[in-house]
Amino acid sequence: MDINPITKEAIYQTLRGDHSLTMAGGNLGGSSNRCPFVDKGALAIRWDGDASPCLALLHDHKMYFDNTERSIKRHVVGSVLNQTVQQIWNQPGYLSFRKRLDEFTFSPCIFCGSCEFFESNQEDCHNNPIPTCGGCLWAQGIVQCP
Repeated sequence: MDINPITKEAIYQTLRGDHSLTMAGGNLGGSSNRCPFVDKGALAIRWDGDASPCLALLHDHKMYFDNTERSIKRHVVGSVLNQTVQQIWNQPGYLSFRKRLDEFTFSPCIFCGSCEFFESNQEDCHNNPIPTCGGCLWAQGIVQCP
C-alpha cells in the first residue's frame, strides 16, 4: 500500500494511536525505532575509505517521504585509511552514537506530520546532536533492505 492522499490520514491516525501497522513485512510505528545496521554490527565504507554507521549516512542525498523532501547529510565516524575497523568501532564518539541508536530517543519525524525539522537530519525537536535518525526509513521499517 502506498502512502498517498487517500491513505495518508488513515495511516497517520493508526500510527499515532495504540495500533499496529505492518507494511511489506515491517512493523511501522513505536515498536520500530531500531537501526538495522547497528543491530547487525554493520559499518558502511565509501570508495575513499570514509566509514559511516549506515548506508543512509554514507553520502549526502535527498530522500522523499509523502512528497516531502529531506536533505540527508553524510556522517563520517572514521576512515579505514587511518584506522582499523576495530579502532573506528570503539571510538568514544561512535560508541556514544550507537548508544543513542539503541535508546532511540529521536523525534518521531516520519509519523508526526513532517514539521520543519523533517527537512534535514541535522536537528530534531528533541535537541539530539547530529545526526538525528527519527526520520530514517530503515529505522522505521519502511525500507526493508539490506
